[in-house]
Amino acid sequence: MMLIAAAVGVISIFLPWFSYYGFSVSGMNGWGVLVFLCFAAAGVLAFMGDQTKNLSQDKWMIALIVSGIAALVMVIRFLTNMEILRLFSFGFYLALIAAVALLAVTYMFRSSTDNLQAGFDDLKTSFGSRTDTHHTGHTTTTTTPTPTNVSHTTPSNDPNRPTT
Repeated sequence: MMLIAAAVGVISIFLPWFSYYGFSVSGMNGWGVLVFLCFAAAGVLAFMGDQTKNLSQDKWMIALIVSGIAALVMVIRFLTNMEILRLFSFGFYLALIAAVALLAVTYMFRSSTDNLQAGFDDLKTSFGSRTDTHHTGHTTTTTTPTPTNVSHTTPSNDPNRPTT
């Protein structure tokens, strides 16, 4: 269901969003690019792994976040442009419906153990362990410098040796 909603959303981005006297604009500009990326990310997450099972908690949380961003952007665009509703075309309405449907489907079809608090905790743990693995093998040691006594003996005949 997520994959279907994400695919409909991706297709809707390329359809006309605004029409005015025969001139139309697709959703692939401005905030529409962000919505497209959110639809694509949710589609990739839905396609990855075993489709017969629910998403793992961290993938579910990421899918929920990107679908929430897409829905939020679309609802805000709709509400802030209420005075020009007659200019909206079917691509915009399809993207709006797909974004809200993607958010609803992502939330409804979660594992029974998944919840928002555990999802955020799992994401923090997952990202924290990934950043820690990038630093392995690079050890940093701090040493305190100790004074060294240098004795100057008679100059040598070596031409490469600097003299003081």
